Amino acid sequence: MLLKNQNFIVPWEKIARPNQIAPPGNWNVWMILAGRGFGKTRSAAETIRQWAVSGRYRRIALIANTIQEARQVMVEGESGLLSISDESEKLMFLPSRRLLQWPNDAVATLYGAEHYEQLRGPQFDAAWIDEFAKFQHPRETFEQLSFSLRLGKNPKIILTTTPRPIQFIKDLIQREDVVTVRGTSMENVDNLSPTFLKQLEFLRGTRLEAQEIYAEIVEENRNSLWSWKDIENCYRTPPHFLANVVIGVDPALSSGENSDETGIIAVGMDGAGKAYVLDDLSICAAPEVWAKRVVEAYHRYYARLAVIEANAGGELLVNLLKSMDSTMKLRTVYAHTSKISRAEPVVILYQKKMAFHARQFHELEMQMATYEPRSKSPDRLDALVWAMRELFQINEHSLMPAIFVA
Repeated sequence: MLLKNQNFIVPWEKIARPNQIAPPGNWNVWMILAGRGFGKTRSAAETIRQWAVSGRYRRIALIANTIQEARQVMVEGESGLLSISDESEKLMFLPSRRLLQWPNDAVATLYGAEHYEQLRGPQFDAAWIDEFAKFQHPRETFEQLSFSLRLGKNPKIILTTTPRPIQFIKDLIQREDVVTVRGTSMENVDNLSPTFLKQLEFLRGTRLEAQEIYAEIVEENRNSLWSWKDIENCYRTPPHFLANVVIGVDPALSSGENSDETGIIAVGMDGAGKAYVLDDLSICAAPEVWAKRVVEAYHRYYARLAVIEANAGGELLVNLLKSMDSTMKLRTVYAHTSKISRAEPVVILYQKKMAFHARQFHELEMQMATYEPRSKSPDRLDALVWAMRELFQINEHSLMPAIFVA
């Protein structure tokens, strides 16, 4: 049992921006669609805190993508409920019971959307849903929660998320009982670190900037290979151990301020011929740094092979990796066709439910859904494609995986 012990300094109403305060009116859902760093978490946490301390709401659900994220962000995070509460409020956190408890007997219970069925039995009068666009089953989670909001005269939901083009989010925006507040990262620039702001500069003009910074719903790109639907339906837990694991590497030879990332993707195949993206370890770093990461991934996932695109400096890259671990099995591959042509057979694997992701890999999935021929080189995507082609033994000129050829 943890007891909050911190001095509360400034009332939230005196420092919050107008669009961070709960809106007036008779609404059921307050949806904050805002970019990273806007202050979504703080806005929701402060409102939940006020509701609970005042006794206005007494049975509250806190729902994140996973239980771990609910605890790390909504409860213990820098803007979480424990961090913003005054020590005089004597807010207690009971991790074993997934429970926050105030002295007036108001309680908040933590849930992970991965197990949204757990919402079937309990009853609530309020809820906070965080990073809703990350959920694998957003509609089902929201509907199950709605059935559980059976207490009080005016149950309410606070929904905070960086938007993605999910149909259910667009459906919510159209509902009369939903108040949608939009905000950008730049509104909170005074409270963001210089490092974070510098990172934003590299996103200018990209779809990632529109979605993650300016909170725009990036619609389906008809010119991209992957659809959002293919990606959103590709999550599946892999078997505990996969005997056939490949590390795909798309290397960058420099590590300066404007250098590309080195794509490092771990992919494994089960006994039924299904492939799983296990990890995205991509990094912008000097060759000796990313090479060390490749070696570590090779052993962590008991890989049988590392596949490295070697159009530039191939022999040097192999020698570098071999100098770090002479036991590694390496294969160099060369790009003789376009990125689109190389990726098309891998797209078919996703469409045919032969390729899955063990969890959400945000940066990789953004490249998958937005890459166009004139876009910046998609290093994570390239590494994914090389690894998948190796697993399914797709040769350079294949239009589709051999398993689909009669």
